[in-house]
Amino acid sequence: MKRALVLFVAIVVAACSGSTTTSAPTATLAPAQTPASVSTAAAVQSAVAAAASAQIETAKVTDTTDPITVWIDQPRQPVVDGFKKKYPQYASLVTSTIVDRETFPAKDLLFNNTKSGWPDVVFAEPRLVGRVADAQHAYPLDLTGLIPADMLSQYAGADNCTFDGKVYCLRNDLAQMVTYYNAPLFTQFGYTVPKTFEDMQALSDSVAKDHPGYYLGTLGDGWTWLSYFEPAGCPYAKQTNLTTLVINVSDPGCIKAAQLIDHMVANKTLWNTDYFTASWVQIANNNKLLMLIAPIWAALGTFKGTYYCPCTGATTKTTPTITDKFLGVAAPLKWASDATATTAAMGGSAWTISQHTKNQGLSLLFAEYATQDPDLWNGSSNFASFKPLQPIFNAVVANDPIFVSDPSAVFDQAGTEISPVGDAWPRFDLVAPLTTVVKDMYSKKQTMEKTLPEVTSALTPLAKAQGYTVVNQ
Repeated sequence: MKRALVLFVAIVVAACSGSTTTSAPTATLAPAQTPASVSTAAAVQSAVAAAASAQIETAKVTDTTDPITVWIDQPRQPVVDGFKKKYPQYASLVTSTIVDRETFPAKDLLFNNTKSGWPDVVFAEPRLVGRVADAQHAYPLDLTGLIPADMLSQYAGADNCTFDGKVYCLRNDLAQMVTYYNAPLFTQFGYTVPKTFEDMQALSDSVAKDHPGYYLGTLGDGWTWLSYFEPAGCPYAKQTNLTTLVINVSDPGCIKAAQLIDHMVANKTLWNTDYFTASWVQIANNNKLLMLIAPIWAALGTFKGTYYCPCTGATTKTTPTITDKFLGVAAPLKWASDATATTAAMGGSAWTISQHTKNQGLSLLFAEYATQDPDLWNGSSNFASFKPLQPIFNAVVANDPIFVSDPSAVFDQAGTEISPVGDAWPRFDLVAPLTTVVKDMYSKKQTMEKTLPEVTSALTPLAKAQGYTVVNQ
């Protein structure tokens, strides 16, 4: 099955359109292969062959009568189609339904009331799996013992699918954040890429003094808020177990992240929107973007075609073309006092299986295929959780002309440094309330440090509504 079913980034913004979104990333189909990807075809095929030799798709199907229903989003349809093509003997048993997965927890409660209707397999972020893992929802099947331990160990980011020692999902992909920088501008201005947040703050002073109008990042919504506060170890919503949540924004980690933000907002090196607002895209199109903390999928899905727009008729475009080696990728920043970096994640999904499924073997086989099949992931612009597939992604990016050098080692390392909070969220949405906090900071013309108490007041009632005991220290 030699095909390039490309599962791409979640947020697709039409080139130079200025479209806006702050929702969690999903994936969609990528554009046609570039000459760079064609030139690396041999390396990709070698990686595919190596992955195929790994122990994959071991689930046994003994029931050939009970059908399964798989909940997906539109970009996941090729996964269903590919499974049916590879396993034609089971094709008639698999039905897919396109669903807004944010409705998954509420619909699960309805199914519990009627004792029927549960989907067998659901594509959803681990944060949503966590929301249906409590006693009230009781949806996911514990995969421990059903999937070989040596196979489970091959999933990076598996901690975010593990709840009270039970493995409730198989990770699909990771969305670790890294440090992107405009290499030609750094060289032109004589700047050194920062390694710590303290370095970033010092660099911001130099940029403000010598190159005003250039930016080192943006802060405009909950996602961008997380990119600063999770690396600081801020316990803004830290689960200690399924019933206890720590919300302690007076922690030193929260304070230092807030002070960094306040410093950079004050010297005007931090912009005030999300990644995709028209004003921020225009800054990038005008080649005023020096550096940005952003997820791995942004490399091929945002810098190409959105920030560094190749479209015709863009009279304000001054950035290089995508054939110029200009995008640098550096390790996630750490704080000087920390031994290692910790990075936030924006997206990265999983497949979870219902404990009510009547065809456990087929449901397991489908989830394994979706996360492990080398041909399916050949050409993917998402970073696979399943480690034997990661060299396929690395072969794609290694010689892509957008990068000043091969970024694969950085991407690999960052995938091991996702925050303990990361995308293992509590049983409620974080982005919307945190976005309100950020916008309040600007509208009230106050510092982030003074705005931090709003995080507590915004998240506490949401936590209590989900049955958490909230601890503030």
